Amino acid sequence: MATASSSTSKPGTKDHGLIDVVFSWSVDDVLNRKLYKDMVRKIPETFSSTDYYTKSFIEPLLEETHAELLSKMNLIYHASTREIISVSKIKGNKSPKGHFYSISLEIKSSIEDYEPEVGDLIALTNGKPRYADSLRWQNGSPYVIAMVQMVKDEVHEKIQVRSSKPILFPANESNNGGKFMFYAVHLMNVTTNNRIWKALHSKLDGKNMKVINKVLQSNPKGSERCSLCSVRKTKKYALWNLQPVIHTSNLNLSQENAVWSCIASRECCHQETVNLIRGPPGTGKTKTVSCLLNALLKMKCRTLTCAPTNNAVLEVAARLVSLVTSSLKFDTYGFGDIVLFGNSKRMNIGGFQELSQLVFLEHRVSVLAGCLSPTSGWRTNAESMIRLLKHPKKEYGLYLRTQSRDDDEDIKHFIKKRFKVLEENLTTSVRNLYTHMPTSFVTLELAEKMKKIIDLVQSIGALIPENDRIINILQEVNNFKKKVTTLTNIQVMIKEFLQVLDEVLFETVNFPKFKSERPIENFCLKNAFLIFCTVSSSIRLHALKMKVELLVIDEAAQLKECESVIPLQLSGLRNVVLIGDEKQLPAMVQSWICTQAEFGRSLFERLVSLKHTTHLLNVQYRMHPMISLFPNEEFYNKKILDGPNVKERSYKKQFLKGKIFGTYSFIHLTNGRVEYDKTRSGKNMVEVAVVVELVTQLRKESIVRKQKISVGCITPYKAQVLAIQEKLGDIYGTREAGEGDWFSVYVKTVDGFQGCEEDVIIISTVTGNGSGSIGFLSTPQRANVALTRASKYQDETLRRAITNSFIELGQFDNLLDMNSLLYKEAKWKVMFNDSFLKSVRNIENLEYKKEVHSLLMRLSSGQRVHRVDKVSQDSVLVKQSQVISKGLSLVWTIDIKKENNQSIQVIQVWDILQGLNKVITFEVLCRSLEIEPTMTLFQVFQTLAKHRKPDPISMDDSRTG
Repeated sequence: MATASSSTSKPGTKDHGLIDVVFSWSVDDVLNRKLYKDMVRKIPETFSSTDYYTKSFIEPLLEETHAELLSKMNLIYHASTREIISVSKIKGNKSPKGHFYSISLEIKSSIEDYEPEVGDLIALTNGKPRYADSLRWQNGSPYVIAMVQMVKDEVHEKIQVRSSKPILFPANESNNGGKFMFYAVHLMNVTTNNRIWKALHSKLDGKNMKVINKVLQSNPKGSERCSLCSVRKTKKYALWNLQPVIHTSNLNLSQENAVWSCIASRECCHQETVNLIRGPPGTGKTKTVSCLLNALLKMKCRTLTCAPTNNAVLEVAARLVSLVTSSLKFDTYGFGDIVLFGNSKRMNIGGFQELSQLVFLEHRVSVLAGCLSPTSGWRTNAESMIRLLKHPKKEYGLYLRTQSRDDDEDIKHFIKKRFKVLEENLTTSVRNLYTHMPTSFVTLELAEKMKKIIDLVQSIGALIPENDRIINILQEVNNFKKKVTTLTNIQVMIKEFLQVLDEVLFETVNFPKFKSERPIENFCLKNAFLIFCTVSSSIRLHALKMKVELLVIDEAAQLKECESVIPLQLSGLRNVVLIGDEKQLPAMVQSWICTQAEFGRSLFERLVSLKHTTHLLNVQYRMHPMISLFPNEEFYNKKILDGPNVKERSYKKQFLKGKIFGTYSFIHLTNGRVEYDKTRSGKNMVEVAVVVELVTQLRKESIVRKQKISVGCITPYKAQVLAIQEKLGDIYGTREAGEGDWFSVYVKTVDGFQGCEEDVIIISTVTGNGSGSIGFLSTPQRANVALTRASKYQDETLRRAITNSFIELGQFDNLLDMNSLLYKEAKWKVMFNDSFLKSVRNIENLEYKKEVHSLLMRLSSGQRVHRVDKVSQDSVLVKQSQVISKGLSLVWTIDIKKENNQSIQVIQVWDILQGLNKVITFEVLCRSLEIEPTMTLFQVFQTLAKHRKPDPISMDDSRTG
């Protein structure tokens, strides 16, 4: 890759955008872990001014961006790539900063190929880099990176980028007689960090610092209620019509108090307010938020609801939509006041069908574009229907002019067919109008008329096919001299239908007209009362310069404070509600330097530490009391009460039989080997086997009992998530018709599971050690999340799964450990001779190994095999047990071992014999051990002692027989 030369500049921030600073970094800068170490200061708990507040986050943000880029550089051999076909400079771009190019990419041929998104940082290289140092020079050209600014088409073949240096693309050059290969190498996405940067530098339209001023310092008095606006007055006078709404939500006292407090704050016009609702796991946080939002919708209070992640946004939006659906006056009228927007792919909106069809902006824009189209929209269909019913012969004549003779049909069939098409179009477009248009444009009275149009047109449509006198019927309807009392039922309906249609056409004449989709998006956002999006995406509302009265941030404790600055500056904002739990997961931070500087701390956590007033939701409805006991004592100072539902006897459900499966079940796997991938993400295949076996058993029970069971598998590492998903196969993620109605399973990391709730939770820790450390789960917040996801609820199949896993992984030696769960019920200590260990390693057939181990487990538990081959008729001391029908036999004896000054009996396993000569081999073995059939028991023990190794391999910690 050829580029113009440039000098390396030191990292700086003055008058620069974040991308300018990133572009200034050389490869050496990126690989320097201490680049910002001396510039990052610990973020204080209080601030003297808004300027000091915003500046406190700038250097940590740079360090975090740098740390993420460094991490991606170190793993660049894993980066997705895409071949570049051509590069052309964009002409006419007058921006003084950067160099702008249009890049054509090779058509995507693999799922692993790079798929560009706006905000991506990419390296432009002459080949696929194997390590970060290879980026320093590309065939004599320096390091070049670019940011994707636009993706031009759906197949992602063309992108527009801004590059750090001019790109000289030698299209006609060749390399050793062949073509140069140019690649776009994906590094990271900087969209969110870039938005935070703009917010911190006050580069947002309509910036509003009133709320930020409110949270700068510790001011307990400032967090108290306005003395002029009490909650009691609010309930009694201003909002009497909301009491039924809140009452029907079945809130407990702590939930109701939190909702009324937030509503009272909104009604106060004397000060800005920040309300904190602290919702520990299972306390109905989402229910409380949805009730609050429903009340705000009734109040026509323009509210933005956001969260750090798409999943959290979808969950609260889904709950609100469900609540609104049950309270609508008719059909779907009113949803036009609710908008959810974001990237449909990243949101996975397809998994939320109701949200997708009712409130998702992308779908709404598509629907309204069709409804309001001047050529094919609802007005066109309505006017066509009026012409058909009022002037059927004229319409038929126009039809005949456009058709060939072969396609001619009589007027009766033409009217029926044409009416059917217009009926379907009108029904769809009218329903879409009163569903998706804001209530400020479609009043309740107008919506009722629209609904009447649908009812009438469907009733008429049902009668028309049965009437061959359709022409006469329509002529009589349009005969003004004809009295209404003499009209038939269908004629009365047609007359009423035409009248209502005319009225609605007149009342919608001022509906906006749009030439493209973007203005429709802005129209929907500006006229909505409830808006849902991620915190980062809320920057779009700044560009619209629309005023938002109230901000609700869900999962607020999981959000970096600097990111919350984006919505906190929205124009018109006076009231903020933060919902979260500082005892659960904080925001993810890549840089250790930033971790030490408290960069991951949330505004919620900081205000709690400053003793800001909080509303604690203090009744949990999710966990059985035995599950909630530990987190309640460890994290919440015993302030959380158990709800009446979890105390009921029926709530304690044991889906799987056996003592091991209680409310809490701990399965101790001591010998599972942890494998790490190139990203240092760990997986433990023995734990995977146990998880899969548990899920399989739960699924069987679910189907047999016809009982719904939802299972969540939580693990700290992505590699373990992928391994479990792969082994689960078709069982994974089934929430479909049929069996999926009874059973579902989700596998996620601990961080990905926050906000979720399932009946049964399986935690795979992957790694652990004798000191009790479990790596990634060692932070108390992650442990809290993992332990509080379950809402309810010595196994032979588990042992079999563990055994098979060890054998398939080639770890047979790990099975010979009495400390493991496999030998929990063992009554005999078992010891192994070197000959046995050598023989068992030489067995290649996995099924044979499984049967060998099965026999060992039976022997150790005290069971005895019925078929035993003996040395001779007189000796039962040395025994030969048939393993399988393929000719394998296990040779073992009862031996004596001294332990703690006591002599105990043990099982000594000597060898595995195989082949046709196993009897001869068996006798040879006995002779080699100097055992004779005439020996007494004491003589045999003495003889065996001479051949026993001083420290034979044994299954320790066993019970004596």
